[in-house]
Order: sequence, then structure tokens, then C-alpha cells
Amino acid sequence: MNKFIIAFVLILGSCLTASAQSIITRKDGTDIQAKILKVTSSEIKYQKYSNPDGPVFVMSKSDIRSVRYENGAREVFSASGMRYKDYKDYYDTRNYVRMQGDPYSPFWIGVSDFIIPGLGNAIAGEWDRAAGFFFANMGLGLLGLTQIETVRDAYGNFREYRISPLYWLILTTRLGINIWGICDAVEVAKTKNMYNQDLRTQRASLDLKVEPYFASTASSPNGSQPIAGLSLKVTF
Repeated sequence: MNKFIIAFVLILGSCLTASAQSIITRKDGTDIQAKILKVTSSEIKYQKYSNPDGPVFVMSKSDIRSVRYENGAREVFSASGMRYKDYKDYYDTRNYVRMQGDPYSPFWIGVSDFIIPGLGNAIAGEWDRAAGFFFANMGLGLLGLTQIETVRDAYGNFREYRISPLYWLILTTRLGINIWGICDAVEVAKTKNMYNQDLRTQRASLDLKVEPYFASTASSPNGSQPIAGLSLKVTF
């Protein structure tokens, strides 16, 4: 029993230790397990988690896609070429709250995708997703037409349309994909809005630094008097 308790404590301790690290994801997608020492408005200072007594590295935020801190919080940085798939896992759209300045309206994105499948994703800049839903809808529509037979009489006059049972399966599948496309477009719009909200918040933050200040003033024609104090450095 005692051995079991000791083993459980060791396993639990190792799990807690493993989780007490930050993950820096570069723009190229590679992850760095790190112990973050300082975060400023333009860079991050860190040590490699595998070598906590090793050298201190400095990385510009322009080279970083995102950071997951030890407490589980995530921070996403602006990077050219980033797409929805790059940061979709960082956000839970159930927590989305619309704010002034959001670039997309989830409601109108959904309406657009209802009118033309794939249009909502196209408006949100996700052309590959838009093309997938659009051509899937068109392909199933054309396939469904092949399951409708026109019946004519002996004189060539139209009598009726004969619909194959497969047509209803195709129609149901097409309807399901269209609903999926609408939901996906709304999800993309909300996620991109949350991403932009984070970027606006980070740009509006200030980096405050208090440093010792030393100077000297002329107290007489032949000498000077030292002055010590604190200086406040503000970085926008």
C-alpha cells in the first residue's frame, strides 16, 4: 500500500512538473518548451525548459505565432500569413462576445452562406474552405439531377418525372453539408473576431519599467552633486 502511494505521488509530481512549462510556437509551426523570464511589447526572454540554468534567449514577437503559458493561458501574436486553422484551437467561440471593431458579422456571414454555399467563408477570407463547400454542393446537385428521369408517352409528350430513391439520399447529404457550411462560416467569423480582439488588446497594452536613475548637477563652479532616483519607462 505504501509503495502504491509513493508511486502515485511520484507520477503526480512528474505530471505537475511537466505541465509547469510554457510553449512558444514559432511562425513556422515549431514548438519550444521554455521557461519564460520576461515579456515586453516587442520581445520575449526565455530559457529552454530542458536547461533552466542555461543561456537566456531573446525572440522577437514578430517571429512568434503564439505562446501557451504555464497557467494554461494562451496569447496569439499578429503574423502575416496566419489563417483560421493556425489559431482556431486557441478559442472557444461559446465565449464570444461581439465588440465594436470586429471585422465580421457572424449573422450576415451565416446568411451569405445560406444564400450561396461557401460565400460566408469566402467573405471571411477562407477561400479553400469556401471552395470545398461550394463544389461539394454543386457536385451533389448535378449528381441528384441524374437520378431524375423524364417519362414521355409514345408521342413524345411529357408525362411525369420519375425520381430514384438514391435522389433523396443525395438531397439529404447535400442539405447536411450546406448546414455544416453555414455553421462552419459562423465559427470562422467568431474565431477571427476573437483573434482580432486579442490583437487590439495587446496593441493597447503598455510596458512599464522602473529603473534606477543616476545623474549629477553642478553645485558650484568647481564641483558637482550626485543625484539618485527612479525613472519610469513607458513603451506603447
